[in-house]
Amino acid sequence: MDRPHIDTFLPMVFAALKELRKNPGVDPNRIGVMGFPMGGGITMRAAIEDNRKAWMGNEKGFAVHAAFYPVSKPLIPIIEHGRGMTGAPIIILYGTEDSYGEGKAVPELKQMLKKKFNFDVTTVEYPGAMHDFNRNTAPMTYSDPGAIGGKAFIKWDPDAANDSITKVVAFLTQNLAAK
Repeated sequence: MDRPHIDTFLPMVFAALKELRKNPGVDPNRIGVMGFPMGGGITMRAAIEDNRKAWMGNEKGFAVHAAFYPVSKPLIPIIEHGRGMTGAPIIILYGTEDSYGEGKAVPELKQMLKKKFNFDVTTVEYPGAMHDFNRNTAPMTYSDPGAIGGKAFIKWDPDAANDSITKVVAFLTQNLAAK
């Protein structure tokens, strides 16, 4: 309950993009953003056109977005009632048994984006995987009002973890390759 609201981080992620573009060793047109849980939510919020416009003006946003289990349910109404997405490619990796509801929310988000904005998001579903499936720690239950029933559960899934690395690297390579 003591963490800042997720939107607090939006100016920071866009400021980081602006700073990276100033670096002569970085191709300003091939900068992506990737995040895990809350960072995944920030990654997704950075892909929303209204947010890009608010923080970047006429500058382009990120070239690609990779979100691991980004707690998608709260995003659906925000995106649905806005101008849509920036158009940059997005991949979402999630488990069907995620205690934040990703098993239902991600397919719902994907369907809404396609129907309302004709935008295709790449999703990778891991049947039976839990929240934080790629965190190699002991299983843990904790209270979180954002989780289903206020109880979150995380559990490492080595198969999903290893596959997710392969999938996200391939996605980023494909979408950030020099053109």
